[in-house]
Amino acid sequence: MRRIERSREAGFTIIELVVVTLLIGILALLAIPRFPQYPKAGVVSRRLLSDIRYAKELSTRLQTMSGIYFISGTQYRVFINNDTSSAAKDPQTGTTYEVTMSGKLSGVTLSQTFTNSILKFDSLGTPFEGSGAGTALGAAKSVTVSGSGGPRTVTIEPNTGKVTGS
Repeated sequence: MRRIERSREAGFTIIELVVVTLLIGILALLAIPRFPQYPKAGVVSRRLLSDIRYAKELSTRLQTMSGIYFISGTQYRVFINNDTSSAAKDPQTGTTYEVTMSGKLSGVTLSQTFTNSILKFDSLGTPFEGSGAGTALGAAKSVTVSGSGGPRTVTIEPNTGKVTGS
C-alpha cells in the first residue's frame, strides 16, 4: 500500500492572503472614483416611457382618453377621462399618479412640444395632442430628458402610438 504524503507547501500562508486582499482593496479605491455619476436621465426616461405606455393601456382598458399632462419641465401627471386634472391612480401605491423630479431625481428636466403640453390616447391607442378632442399626431413626437447621464429621448409614433426610448 502506498501512502500519499502531503507537502507542507500546499495552500497559502496568511501573509500571502493579507497581501492579496490589500492589493485588491487598493485597486478598488482607485477604480471607484472613475465610474460615471449615477445616470439620472436614464432612470427618468425609462420611467416616462413606462408611464406613457401605462396611459395608453388605461385608454384601451377604460375605453376613454387617457394620457400624460406635462405640468412643468420637472413634473407630469397621468390622467384619465380626457381630464388633465383627473389624475389616474398609481397601480403600485394607489395614490395620485404625479411624478416630480425631486430628491434623487433633482436636476432632471423634460422638454416636449405637445400642444398644451398634453399627450393622450384614444380607446384604440391612437396618440393625440392638445386639449378637448385633441389632434392626432401627424408625425413622431418626442420628449427629451436632460440631466446627468446625457440627454435621452422618448418617442411616440403617430397612428400606432408605439413608444420607444433611446
